[in-house]
Amino acid sequence: MDIEMLYSQYVNDIYRYIYSLCKNKAIAEDLMQDTFYKAHIALLSNEIRDIKPWLFKVAYYTFIDYIRKENHTQPSNNIETQTIVTPETVVLEEESYRALLKLLDQLSPYEKQAIMLCDVHECTYEQAANILDLKLNTVKSHLLRGRKKMRLLLTKEETKNG
Repeated sequence: MDIEMLYSQYVNDIYRYIYSLCKNKAIAEDLMQDTFYKAHIALLSNEIRDIKPWLFKVAYYTFIDYIRKENHTQPSNNIETQTIVTPETVVLEEESYRALLKLLDQLSPYEKQAIMLCDVHECTYEQAANILDLKLNTVKSHLLRGRKKMRLLLTKEETKNG
């Protein structure tokens, strides 16, 4: 598969996913580039059948490698205030996306990942389980608990704002 076509088709999804993990635009851009570099290298010698979930898995492990390398225990919760006008930042600046990320940060890491992959990026349960290297039922449990917590958080927000 042509890497340029792959990049143009999935760059926004991969960027938003990585940004949701690290909350830092510069790091997200670097990790996105690393993800596509790794994908390009892998695609030179392998034929990947289900490309979208595979790219998310590459992005996830690129992020994990970054965290390990930097000896971080958790992703930063700081959202940069300086913006560069790109198609990605336009999407990221939307208030609803920020609100979603803020609520997702209140969930456990696996619940957050399950919701991001299945509900935001429309991966199947099987694809999410593969990306997170978890059993299918474990992903379903995290997704169920995460959705339940999100409903409670959204109800609290509506009560507070309404």
